This record gives sequence, structure tokens and C-alpha cells, in this order.
Amino acid sequence: MSDGVFVAPVGIVAGPPVLDSANVVVLPELWGFHAMVPVTETLEWLTDVLGSRTGEQRIALRSAPRQTFSFSVRLSDAEYARARGFARRRAHTIVGVPVWAEAINLAVGVAASDSSIAMDTTSGDWRVDGGVVIWESPDKFVVTRIVLVAAGSLGLLAPVGVDLRKPKIIPLRSALVPEGFSVDRQATYSDVGVKFLVTDNIDLAASYVSTYPKYQGLDVVTEAPVLVADVSDSIVRSMDLIDNGTGPVVVETLRNYVDFGQTVSFMESRPSGVWKRRKWLHSLRGKQKPFWLPTFNRDLSLAASATSGATTIQVKANGPVANLINRHVMFHLTDGTRLFRQIASATVIDPDTTEIIISSALGRAVAPKDIAMICFVSKVRLNADAVTISHQFTADSVVNIPVMEVPA
Repeated sequence: MSDGVFVAPVGIVAGPPVLDSANVVVLPELWGFHAMVPVTETLEWLTDVLGSRTGEQRIALRSAPRQTFSFSVRLSDAEYARARGFARRRAHTIVGVPVWAEAINLAVGVAASDSSIAMDTTSGDWRVDGGVVIWESPDKFVVTRIVLVAAGSLGLLAPVGVDLRKPKIIPLRSALVPEGFSVDRQATYSDVGVKFLVTDNIDLAASYVSTYPKYQGLDVVTEAPVLVADVSDSIVRSMDLIDNGTGPVVVETLRNYVDFGQTVSFMESRPSGVWKRRKWLHSLRGKQKPFWLPTFNRDLSLAASATSGATTIQVKANGPVANLINRHVMFHLTDGTRLFRQIASATVIDPDTTEIIISSALGRAVAPKDIAMICFVSKVRLNADAVTISHQFTADSVVNIPVMEVPA
């Protein structure tokens, strides 16, 4: 039963439920109002970071991230009356929340007799025994249970029971409303805000298949800079300042490396791009697992051609050679090939040329015209256990990822 259309199961023998059966699934009452853009989604892990002077150890304490959604809806007087009744009944209980960001828009209708829906299920969290909302409008929708998930279809518990014209197919999650419902009433409408804390969270890491190149066994994020909406950096060295107020200030460093933090924002299409990014984030397990992040700057440029077996390469560099030693770099070639190496040493040849020795030969001859970019890559991890996904455009979302460099 929901605020929309009630669909009675068809072809099921009536009788008392077997409550100790693993096959008993009770779908919660649906918050049946279409969320306005933007919808804010947060994934939150819990990681214990044990730091030392030379590095850190990270322990994931939560098997699956907690997912929250912040919705706002604008309601007419009649709709607000329904919402107010819902809030009074359900403010302290589990409710059903549609995952609007993973909605699939059908180009065809759904018939009352249909017990399966032909659709792409590869870019969303569709679960056997989970709920699904088949949504035409706030006054006409069906909530039912999924019994089969195939690559090209969803199997439903029973026929839909009502004809629906080109509906949205939306995954259903169970959630609490820990902060209640906030209402801003106007003369002709009411704005209702609500934050849902999902309770049926699962870990998607096992289903993640990386498409990134690997360097030292870790992903290298290779999205071109045009896909990065915003990058902000902070550079700080952890230290204690000893100051008695009357004499000189004494600095006691806590680590032998600099904390270099960034916030990187990616623009992702929905639902496929967001789904891929979400699974990648799950694979990181919060702050636990590191990955490689290029600067996407032309930090070095090739000064002379190099043979396939050469480990000594001449480059043009910015800044002193001390900034190069032990740094990791990405050679991005014009044919799309990416090669990753570490700089073992560097020597200034003349004011415009620096000679670097890399950890191993590139394996192919390269000339300056073959190089699209040579940039530094840093080993980083999430700098917070919470990642925000803002579903703020009609078909795209912004994923904000705070990261911190760790010793490579």
C-alpha cells in the first residue's frame, strides 16, 4: 500500500505469512513526492587513520558506506495535507525513498498485465527482493517487489495492475528521517525539506571492475582536465609550535612529508556515469585505499628524443631539481598511451635542460612531438570519510572528492 495506486498481488495463495521465512519482504510506505533539483547524496565511511612520522596505516571500520539523501519538494495545499499526514505517521519509522538519480525513463508504457519490465539494469542499484517504484505522476505510481534482475529486464512479484504511460522506473531504499521534516509555508505552496538516512546499505566494491590503468597495483585516475569542474589545493606541514610568548617560536615537525590536500570535482552523466563513479568510491572504502592522481599540468617537457632502452632523459623543468627526485610521472603520448615511471635522480645540464634518470626504460622511442604531456602523479587517498554527490542538473551530477597525498 502506498499513497499512489495499491496493487494487490495476483496469483498468490492467501494465508498467514510465515514470518520466520527469509522470503518475507515488507516494503515500507513510500515518500511519494518527486524531489526537486538539486538532490544531494552523501556516501559516508568510517576509517581509523594511524599516523606516524613516515607514513600511516588505515583501517576501514564500516563494511558499507552510509548513504543519505537530502530532498526538497514544493507542494500544493492538497499535496501538503498528504505529506503532513505521512510525516505524523512515519517521522520515527522506516520509510521508502526513491533513488531519483538512478531513475530510468521508459520510452514505452507499462501495461497492467506486465510482470516484467524491459530496461537497462546495468547502471543502478537494482536488488532481488528490493523495492521498485513505477512512477507516472504523484497521483499515479506503483510500488512493488523485484524478484529477478537480468541485464535487460526486471522481474516483478506480480503484474503491475494498472496501465502506466512512459513511467520512470526507480530503485527503492529503506530509510529513517532522523531530523524530521522542515516546512516553509507560502500563500499558494509549501516547501518541504527532508533528509533520509538509508538503512539497507550494501557494499558495491565487489561489483566494481576498474577501467583505469594500473601503476604499482593501484588505479590511476585519467579523466582529462576538461571533466574536472573545480580543483582546490592546500599545502601544509604538520607541526607543533612551541611559544612561551616572550621568546622565539620553536617549530617541531610531526611528519617528514607535506600534507598536500585537494578537492576535485567531476561532472558525471546520469545514470551510467554516476553509477560507475559510485562503485569506484565504494572500492576505496573511505580513506583506506589509495590511488594515483595526475596533476594534469605540463610539469615537464621533453627536450630531446630518447631511445626505447634509455633510462636517462633530457627534459625542461620548472623549479629546482630537488623537486624532481623520487617523484612519479606520467608520460602521456599523443597516441593515447600512458607510461608511468619514477624519477630516481636529476641533474641540471644547462639553464634550459635537466637530465633525469627514470626507474626503467619507456620501452619505445619517443620524440618531443610524440609527447602530449609529462606530469607528476601523486599517491592520494580520500581526505574525508564523506563524499558528496550533487544531482544538480537535468542529466548530470557533480561528485566532490576531497583527497590527501600520502607517501608513495
